[in-house]
Amino acid sequence: MLSINHLAVILMMVFALLLGVILITISALLGRVKPDAKKLSVYECGIPPSGENRERYSVKFYLIAIFFLIFDIEVVFLYPWALIFKHNLHAGPFLLIEMFLFLGVLIVGYLYIWKKGGFNWTS
Repeated sequence: MLSINHLAVILMMVFALLLGVILITISALLGRVKPDAKKLSVYECGIPPSGENRERYSVKFYLIAIFFLIFDIEVVFLYPWALIFKHNLHAGPFLLIEMFLFLGVLIVGYLYIWKKGGFNWTS
C-alpha cells in the first residue's frame, strides 16, 4: 500500500511533468519564430566556422573524455569516505582496508589503460 511519503513523491513527479509540458506549450504558442541565415549559422565563439560541421572526430577524444569521467567520479568518492572515516574512528581498520581495496582497483584500472596505450593521443 502507498504511504504518505510515496504519495508525496508521486505528486511531485506529476507536478514536475505537467509544469514542463505547460511551459513548453506556452513557449511554442507565444514564442517568435523568425529564422534567418545569421540565426541558423553555426556559432563558434564569434569566429566564422572553418570546414564542414559534420567532420569526424577521433575515437581517442571520446576515450580520453570517458577515462576522465570514470576516474574523476571515482575520486569524488574519497571525500565522503574521509568524512565518514573522521567521524567513525572506532571502525577505522575496516574503513581503511575498504578504501585501500577501492584505490587498488582504481590503480589497476589506470595501469591497464596505460599499458594498452589508452592515454597515447598519437596512436
